[in-house]
Amino acid sequence: MYVLWSWLRWLIGYAEVEIRGVYGERFLTLCMKEEIDLWAIRRVCPGIIRVCLFSFSLGKLEPLARKSGVTLDHCRRVGFPTVLKRYRLRPGLFLGGLLYLGLMLLLPCFVWSVEIPEANPVQAAQIRSILADEGVGVGTFAPSVDFRRLKYRLMLEDDDVSFVSVNMQGSRAVVVVHFAKPAPEISDKTPCNIVASRDGQIVSILVRNGIRCVQKGQTVQKGDLLVGGLVDTRLGYYAVHSDAQIFARVTDMVSETVSLTQTVAERTGRVSVRRIWNLFGKEIDVTPHFSCPYAQYDTVTEKKHLSFGEESVVPITLTEVYYYETVSHQKQISPEEAEFFARRRLDETDRLRLCGVRVESVKESVSASAQEVTVTRVRSLIVDICEKKEFYFENEGS
Repeated sequence: MYVLWSWLRWLIGYAEVEIRGVYGERFLTLCMKEEIDLWAIRRVCPGIIRVCLFSFSLGKLEPLARKSGVTLDHCRRVGFPTVLKRYRLRPGLFLGGLLYLGLMLLLPCFVWSVEIPEANPVQAAQIRSILADEGVGVGTFAPSVDFRRLKYRLMLEDDDVSFVSVNMQGSRAVVVVHFAKPAPEISDKTPCNIVASRDGQIVSILVRNGIRCVQKGQTVQKGDLLVGGLVDTRLGYYAVHSDAQIFARVTDMVSETVSLTQTVAERTGRVSVRRIWNLFGKEIDVTPHFSCPYAQYDTVTEKKHLSFGEESVVPITLTEVYYYETVSHQKQISPEEAEFFARRRLDETDRLRLCGVRVESVKESVSASAQEVTVTRVRSLIVDICEKKEFYFENEGS
């Protein structure tokens, strides 16, 4: 409540006044009779009382001061009217403030950005096409959009979509799409055996269908039969679709070679810039006849979006493309640097190839010559070595 009262006093405007004289209490009594609001009353020193009152009540004080025999000293004025008076000769500030308030009120009424955070580029392109058919895009008047109809249209167009929500967040239309999980594939009934896809030593066996032909700890070679699909019964033979999960310890070797002579491109310090403005979906190339003057260069692209906060987005974008001139030359690196680069490349390769693979051990060796350095890694992996191979079987009675 105190904070609200403080803001109200600031908006109306108030002044701080000093009452000088021995009859200050008489002056305060007269103010109370005239119903003049006073607050923050305090005695500064003998003969001086300081009070605060609304600015519009200052005109009533002079007659009361003469009547009570005191003098008034106006210390300061505080509040919004004082600020307006201070900047009355600067109309640009007020026009800018009004323009800003107008933009804040007007921007949420239009769709200036369409975001689809949960979709991949292909799915996002399809959704944007559907939105365009429904008339939803940059510059669309938001109250005219039937979001319920749009939601149902998106769900009907794609059977993989399980949930759709179109929300307006300021001037951004955020389309949240959840895709249904694919139905499990119907198991194939084609008769098949399971053979080893690579050499290794079996560490675990789980047979769901078929005849197991190997034991835990057994060493197998690529192509050896692990699970048979031909079952012998009293009534004869019949074929099944073998299904199993057999993990084996396998040896994997990978190497990376780095030359001690590297071709390095370094920037010379010269740079050219191309600027393109995108205003409400229309591109304006500030440098329409631009061509990069360098034979060899690197490019860096920066996009700057105009926005008023996180939600109030304006479709004005500045794209700056920087062209940095580069010069290539041969550089000799030390064997230690070459070894470091080789290990880093191997780490990047392992991050992709060994995702979800259990690694038991890694042995690393380094070989160097006058021209290059080679790093070799020998790893012990636990992988599923099952490989299905179909076969044709015909019963004698058929």
